[in-house]
Amino acid sequence: MRPMLGAIAAVAAIAFLPASALADDGESVLEFKLPSKAAAEQLIKLGYDLSDGLDQSVAGQVKATIVATPEEQAQLEAMGYPVVGTIQTQADVDALRAERQATIDAETAAKDALKGAAGAKSKSAVVGTVRAQHADYWEDAGGRWLSIEGTTTEASVTNPCPVVNNRPACAYNGPPLVASWYDANGAQVGTGNLSAYLDTDVTPLPPYLYHVSRFRLGDASTIGTPMPTTVKIAAPNGDVATIAVKKWVGNGAPQTPAGFLQDFNTHYVDPQEGYARISSLASEFSNIAELVDLPNKTAGYQRKAQTVVGLATAYTGSTTAPAAADQAKAVVVTSKAWGQDGGNTIGVRLVNPGASDEPLVVGVSNNRMIRVNLATDASGAITTTAKDVVDAINANAQAAELVTASLYRTNTGAGIVSPGAATSILSDWLKAPASYPRGPQTVKMLRIGKQRDGTKTGVFIYCQEHAREWGTPLVCLETAERLLRNYATDPETKALVDGLDIFIVPTINADGAAYSMYDYNSQRRNMVNYCASNPTGNNDPYARNSWGVDLNRNFTVGSFFDGFQGAGNSCTGDTFAGPSELSEPETRNEAWVQSKYTNIKFAMNVHSSGGYFMWPPGAYKPTTREPLPYPPYGTLNYFDQTADAVLDRIYNFRHTAVLPQQTGPVLDVLYSAAGNSADEAYYNHGIIGYDFEIGASKVLPNGTSQGTGFQPCYGAVGTGGGTGTCNANLVNEGHDEGMEFANGNYALLASALEYANDTKAPTATVKPIAGNDRAVTFTTDEASSIYYTLDGSTPTTASTEWKPNRPREKPDPVALPAGAAIKWIAVDFKGNTSAVQTYAYTSTPGGIGGTVPATLALTLGAPATFGTFTPGLEKDYSAATTATVISTAGDATLSVSDPGHLTNGAFTLPEPLRVSLSKTAWTAPVTNDTVDVALKQLVKSTDPLRTGTYSTTLTFTLSTTQP
Repeated sequence: MRPMLGAIAAVAAIAFLPASALADDGESVLEFKLPSKAAAEQLIKLGYDLSDGLDQSVAGQVKATIVATPEEQAQLEAMGYPVVGTIQTQADVDALRAERQATIDAETAAKDALKGAAGAKSKSAVVGTVRAQHADYWEDAGGRWLSIEGTTTEASVTNPCPVVNNRPACAYNGPPLVASWYDANGAQVGTGNLSAYLDTDVTPLPPYLYHVSRFRLGDASTIGTPMPTTVKIAAPNGDVATIAVKKWVGNGAPQTPAGFLQDFNTHYVDPQEGYARISSLASEFSNIAELVDLPNKTAGYQRKAQTVVGLATAYTGSTTAPAAADQAKAVVVTSKAWGQDGGNTIGVRLVNPGASDEPLVVGVSNNRMIRVNLATDASGAITTTAKDVVDAINANAQAAELVTASLYRTNTGAGIVSPGAATSILSDWLKAPASYPRGPQTVKMLRIGKQRDGTKTGVFIYCQEHAREWGTPLVCLETAERLLRNYATDPETKALVDGLDIFIVPTINADGAAYSMYDYNSQRRNMVNYCASNPTGNNDPYARNSWGVDLNRNFTVGSFFDGFQGAGNSCTGDTFAGPSELSEPETRNEAWVQSKYTNIKFAMNVHSSGGYFMWPPGAYKPTTREPLPYPPYGTLNYFDQTADAVLDRIYNFRHTAVLPQQTGPVLDVLYSAAGNSADEAYYNHGIIGYDFEIGASKVLPNGTSQGTGFQPCYGAVGTGGGTGTCNANLVNEGHDEGMEFANGNYALLASALEYANDTKAPTATVKPIAGNDRAVTFTTDEASSIYYTLDGSTPTTASTEWKPNRPREKPDPVALPAGAAIKWIAVDFKGNTSAVQTYAYTSTPGGIGGTVPATLALTLGAPATFGTFTPGLEKDYSAATTATVISTAGDATLSVSDPGHLTNGAFTLPEPLRVSLSKTAWTAPVTNDTVDVALKQLVKSTDPLRTGTYSTTLTFTLSTTQP
């Protein structure tokens, strides 16, 4: 859901071109290597269009997906940010469109032929400075993976931040964390450093969030090797936290049974196709489904017709800005009627009268053609400026009924205009087929359920708030059709439809989605032009691809207008929050659904891309990072519990793993999104608002990943349009994303049904910390909030909640005061509450004992020998033995007598024997402590050696001053 800002560059060169012949301005979706997340944020501020999510899986670098023109690509590379991958080019988009149309044509032909033929979780660390919060294992096409997260209470960030290349370059400067992982026998099988994760969206000082790293344990050939069982995270101060490894996905989620009907999508759909499909489904399955028209019509797939005159080269629809010299000559002409309502039939021509001393005259012929005869001087040279033309057109009553003339943005219009060789016909520049409806659209919703009277738990699934996310309506449509077509034959589907009230909207942003499909594939927002209210703003056709409101920033909770981060007030910004909260009909439609159908308890907002599963809170205030209130810890546990099931079902389809670091509260795993719809649902309506980001980066066999972008290949070359190219790593990606995340929706619905039927109170038990019965944690049989007291009073939901100190951590053990008892209750997400339970710690002195006799014992090992001395050879000979010490004293000292010289009868070696001990003193009792005894004897080349054995006797003494 990252923003995009329009780029401005050059001018097209022909007078008029039919809309169907126009193309996008050559933008590509590219992957750039950046040094840090801060660099990405700076690029956003400079106006570059960074798509959703940043790949930070490699420590010390960031891979960003950026929508860029060739000029912008060159600028980025000049900044030192190389291209490391190409996700999509304009040719790819054209190929997708052609493929899609060919598929539609083929399907239409098949239908016509038919008509003709037939006529008819865990933590075991003692509290220290280190916390272990995640250790997750999974397998995919790239092999075996382990993701580890932890925190340290001693974290710190450089303050003040140094500035590098005019950008803040804050760095983590707290203690490093190192992780090791172990097999079931306790043997270490791997180790690695964890990387500190800072939220660099917050300035001037980015806060520390946690440490995290993802480790590849082996390639796909190693799958089947047992997963690690335990992870330990250590800091330099010796603190160690231990956590059991959890299998992240692949835990045996239900597979689709034999005969299960699925795979209903054949191509990317435009909004009207999606609405037509759910309308047809509602008609076909009227016993369990109905169609609902949402009350607020969109502003419309429509634009005022525009052109630009006064330039030497006729305007033909470019969205790159005119050269600076031409901007002073530009006259922007905008129809008062929508293009389809007559604006597209208006023409304007600036004419050189061909005579001297002619006045500036404006006339209108045939009620549609505006002719401006330009003024000349005595020599016949044109003297009319752009401002003169603007004033003259607006002052002419007939012309002013048709159009409004304006200067190019903030330019004063002092340039002498150029006459036109032909009449410039105004256009709304929309490229959808004439059969595609213009004007306001009705957003349609499919309601599915056997009992649709508000008595069943409701689930609201809605897609394509952001226009360019072509894959998202496929998720909604696939989910809907599976529910209806399998109702009669699949027990799980029948239970879902019988037990729930399900609301599905395939496209929220109907106008923007059509514009992305047919006009500008990178469009994110709706189509409303709020720049039109500013005559000096970007209210010209060059800027038409930068208009609109980000619908997922237009809600009322934690909004831009409340001072939260992640949205803006620029009418051309890609996170434009609109002129006010709920200013847009699309967002008012969502709010209407959530207000009218009060039985809705769960919602899923489907976005792309990047592969995320998220929930509230989703926004914080800048500078302080003050978030919206976190839900109770038990509710967050419920989100995690739901995620386990949802992500497992997604994984079932083709082993796509949504990463642990990309699962959690929006503001902790992605960014702050002021005024988003999930926060609106949760904080204003009590609805659990989830977010999908489909399009997880595809993991390749070599362990690297391939970003998918917003419009990956639906199928492959030859499956539809048959033109262009498809990234070989992304064949069938669009299709597969729709399938796997529809799987995820089934799991979400199953969790909602489980919630609806839940009447059982949770069970929570105390678990004392090993070796410390006065420090306890809790274990539960389901996600629950635990409330406790230590003063003997009966706990309630107002009592102290057992929860972590910071997001994503595990709670610390509760320390019991001497003689205190802990009482607690557990409350699950449904509100079922356990009985009060009690745990008391007692300590009673015992009367057992034993005695230890005074002992000083020294045992020598086998006698040492140097072997054979060689006459005439200088050599330092070595020998060794051991001494074993037992001492029950408070201290002990080991010594050896002066060894003197080795002797052989009357003969003595000239050089003394040397003895050294590996240890000579003890400050506490010791048992069977082995001391190494090293002996050295130097024999020089001139030393006389007598035949026989040289030896001596050594005396070792073990003594104490504290017997």
